[in-house]
Amino acid sequence: MDDVARIKAIVKSIFDAFIAHDTTAGDRLYTRDATVWDVFEPQLFRGPEDRAKFRKADQAQMQKRGKLTLTTEDPVVSVWSDAAIARYYLKFKYEPPNATEGHVRITDVLRKVDGTWLIVHHHEGMVPQGIPPIHE
Repeated sequence: MDDVARIKAIVKSIFDAFIAHDTTAGDRLYTRDATVWDVFEPQLFRGPEDRAKFRKADQAQMQKRGKLTLTTEDPVVSVWSDAAIARYYLKFKYEPPNATEGHVRITDVLRKVDGTWLIVHHHEGMVPQGIPPIHE
């Protein structure tokens, strides 16, 4: 498997772990000092302790909602020696109760450590819905 295919598999693993409620599997994809900006949270999560608290809260909110459907587009991946970046879109839809849905754009920055690709930063943000109106 080449580097691009490995990185695409990592992207898939992020969301497979979330759906499976497996918080430890997801964290194994990250460097120890990795950071996360989540689509639902305003703060930057730094390091394993922050990420563990975030994942616990994220799983709790997931449990209060209905069935979740996730769809990711094929990531655009660029690799430079031991650094890489993956950019992709994700659509999510929670059924009732507490239904919500959205379209998210995501960037993952990765580094190859001892031959293994690991995420150093995961960044999520809602896709803009157009240009806000300008009022004179």
